[in-house]
Amino acid sequence: MSLGSAVTDTVEAVGYPHAPVWAVLAAALLAVLGIVNHVRFVRGGPGSTWAARYFDADTPKELRNLAFAQLPGAVMFAMWAVMLAYTRVSGQETWDAIMGLFLFASFVVGGVAVKRLYRPPRRAKPRWLLEEERQAS
Repeated sequence: MSLGSAVTDTVEAVGYPHAPVWAVLAAALLAVLGIVNHVRFVRGGPGSTWAARYFDADTPKELRNLAFAQLPGAVMFAMWAVMLAYTRVSGQETWDAIMGLFLFASFVVGGVAVKRLYRPPRRAKPRWLLEEERQAS
């Protein structure tokens, strides 16, 4: 038996496989981008490009309502960034299980984002948008 095979026989893989650093950074960047765009939408007011897109009847519904999906989408990507970063230090069984549940919870948040593309709730609309809709009807 060679030394190399003896070493590989005793090494046991534990935890999640390591995610590449670029995946962690990409998920974090998408989370930040979603939060920034959400803030821009809320503060933009009726003269913003978000408002013009929302009130344009020729724009597909998914693009018109994209602003409402950005916050839950950003939360989902932030959760992914945390999970992907955790893979670098994983190996403790309890925390690995918690992070697995955390990942599945992110899919629920992602489902909220997708739902908002088609039917945004009234509570997700900023005050200026509610006033514009009230004036339009």
